[in-house]
Amino acid sequence: MVKKIAVLGLLVGIAFDMLPHAFEVVAKTNICRESCSNLLKIVSIVIYATLPIAWGTLLGIVIGKHHATRIVCISALFSLFIMAVLTWFLYKQQHP
Repeated sequence: MVKKIAVLGLLVGIAFDMLPHAFEVVAKTNICRESCSNLLKIVSIVIYATLPIAWGTLLGIVIGKHHATRIVCISALFSLFIMAVLTWFLYKQQHP
Protein backbone atom coordinates (compact mmCIF):
# COMPACT_ATOMS: atom_id res chain seq x y z
CA MET A 1 0.00 0.00 0.00
CA VAL A 2 2.82 2.41 0.84
CA LYS A 3 4.41 1.76 -2.56
CA LYS A 4 1.18 2.69 -4.33
CA ILE A 5 0.91 5.89 -2.30
CA ALA A 6 4.55 6.73 -3.06
CA VAL A 7 3.93 6.23 -6.79
CA LEU A 8 0.87 8.48 -6.51
CA GLY A 9 3.05 11.11 -4.84
CA LEU A 10 5.62 10.77 -7.61
CA LEU A 11 2.88 11.41 -10.18
CA VAL A 12 1.66 14.45 -8.22
CA GLY A 13 5.21 15.82 -8.22
CA ILE A 14 5.49 15.28 -11.97
CA ALA A 15 2.19 17.12 -12.42
CA PHE A 16 3.66 20.12 -10.57
CA ASP A 17 6.71 19.88 -12.84
CA MET A 18 4.43 20.40 -15.84
CA LEU A 19 3.31 23.87 -14.70
CA PRO A 20 5.94 25.81 -16.72
CA HIS A 21 4.85 23.97 -19.87
CA ALA A 22 1.20 24.76 -19.09
CA PHE A 23 2.19 28.42 -18.80
CA GLU A 24 3.83 28.24 -22.24
CA VAL A 25 0.68 26.78 -23.79
CA VAL A 26 -1.74 29.20 -22.14
CA ALA A 27 0.37 32.33 -22.70
CA LYS A 28 1.44 31.22 -26.21
CA THR A 29 5.04 32.07 -25.42
CA ASN A 30 8.31 30.31 -24.84
CA ILE A 31 10.28 30.26 -21.65
CA CYS A 32 14.00 29.71 -21.76
CA ARG A 33 15.49 26.27 -21.69
CA GLU A 34 18.82 26.29 -23.48
CA SER A 35 19.37 30.05 -23.45
CA CYS A 36 19.19 30.35 -19.66
CA SER A 37 22.18 31.04 -17.50
CA ASN A 38 23.99 28.00 -16.15
CA LEU A 39 22.86 28.72 -12.59
CA LEU A 40 19.22 28.87 -13.63
CA LYS A 41 19.57 25.61 -15.58
CA ILE A 42 21.04 23.87 -12.54
CA VAL A 43 18.38 25.25 -10.19
CA SER A 44 15.57 24.21 -12.52
CA ILE A 45 17.00 20.69 -12.94
CA VAL A 46 17.30 20.33 -9.17
CA ILE A 47 13.70 21.50 -8.68
CA TYR A 48 12.40 19.24 -11.45
CA ALA A 49 14.20 16.25 -9.92
CA THR A 50 13.44 17.00 -6.27
CA LEU A 51 9.73 17.77 -6.47
CA PRO A 52 8.49 14.30 -7.53
CA ILE A 53 10.80 12.58 -5.04
CA ALA A 54 9.65 14.90 -2.25
CA TRP A 55 5.98 14.28 -3.04
CA GLY A 56 6.48 10.52 -3.18
CA THR A 57 8.18 10.61 0.20
CA LEU A 58 5.67 13.05 1.69
CA LEU A 59 2.60 11.03 0.77
CA GLY A 60 4.26 7.84 1.94
CA ILE A 61 4.89 9.39 5.34
CA VAL A 62 1.74 11.43 6.05
CA ILE A 63 -1.10 9.29 4.68
CA GLY A 64 -3.11 8.01 7.59
CA LYS A 65 -1.80 10.62 10.02
CA HIS A 66 -4.09 12.96 11.93
CA HIS A 67 -3.07 16.16 10.09
CA ALA A 68 -2.45 14.59 6.67
CA THR A 69 -4.90 16.83 4.81
CA ARG A 70 -3.40 20.00 6.24
CA ILE A 71 0.16 18.87 5.47
CA VAL A 72 -0.72 17.90 1.89
CA CYS A 73 -2.56 21.20 1.28
CA ILE A 74 0.31 23.28 2.64
CA SER A 75 2.79 21.23 0.60
CA ALA A 76 0.68 21.73 -2.53
CA LEU A 77 0.64 25.50 -2.00
CA PHE A 78 4.39 25.49 -1.41
CA SER A 79 4.96 23.44 -4.58
CA LEU A 80 2.77 25.80 -6.59
CA PHE A 81 4.71 28.76 -5.21
CA ILE A 82 8.08 27.18 -6.06
CA MET A 83 6.98 26.36 -9.60
CA ALA A 84 5.45 29.83 -10.10
CA VAL A 85 8.69 31.49 -9.01
CA LEU A 86 10.74 29.18 -11.24
CA THR A 87 8.44 29.84 -14.20
CA TRP A 88 8.67 33.59 -13.61
CA PHE A 89 12.49 33.46 -13.52
CA LEU A 90 12.59 31.35 -16.68
CA TYR A 91 10.20 33.74 -18.43
CA LYS A 92 12.12 36.86 -17.32
CA GLN A 93 15.38 35.32 -18.52
CA GLN A 94 13.89 34.82 -21.98
CA HIS A 95 11.99 38.14 -22.13
CA PRO A 96 14.02 40.81 -20.32
